[in-house]
Amino acid sequence: MKDERKEKKLSEEKAAASGSKAAEAEDPARQALQGLSREQLEDKALELLAKAQEEEKKSGEYKNDLQRKQAEFENYRKRMVREQTRIIEQSNRRLIEQLLPVIDNLEKAIQSSRTNGDQLTQGVRMVYDQLMEVLKKEGLEEINPLGHPFDPEVCEAVMAVVSDDHEDETVVEVHQKGYKYKGNLLRPARATVSKCD
Repeated sequence: MKDERKEKKLSEEKAAASGSKAAEAEDPARQALQGLSREQLEDKALELLAKAQEEEKKSGEYKNDLQRKQAEFENYRKRMVREQTRIIEQSNRRLIEQLLPVIDNLEKAIQSSRTNGDQLTQGVRMVYDQLMEVLKKEGLEEINPLGHPFDPEVCEAVMAVVSDDHEDETVVEVHQKGYKYKGNLLRPARATVSKCD
């Protein structure tokens, strides 16, 4: 029994050895290296090392190029997002500018109504409130300088009145409200300003 096992093991080892020799014989690269001297093998190794370093350098350059392209693309993407945002804001600004006369007319309709209790006035007030709520969410700010010192940055003086009841250069009457859109002046308020003797 032991002899059979030994013979079987030996035959397996011989088969494995002959298989590896056969594989070596089939591999032309191994065959080419077997006939070389030590110096030739060292030269071959140095040559392969130089090629590996060259390929590593190339891969580093490719990696740098890729990173540069990724950075350029990211900058391009950010620039496009900014440009789209700017275009949208310009379009919104133009639309809101066109809606300002509508807002003025709704305010006049509400003010001119003799009775605030009638249904038509209530309906107009609801439409006005809804419109203003939507526009405020989009960035519209109302400028109503009544009672404040005159500021030529946001207010246009259309009249001046002599008044001892108010301080000099105070807005005493607003003829038309002004508006800002996202912090930028859309339309200045038109007002009457007090002057002291």
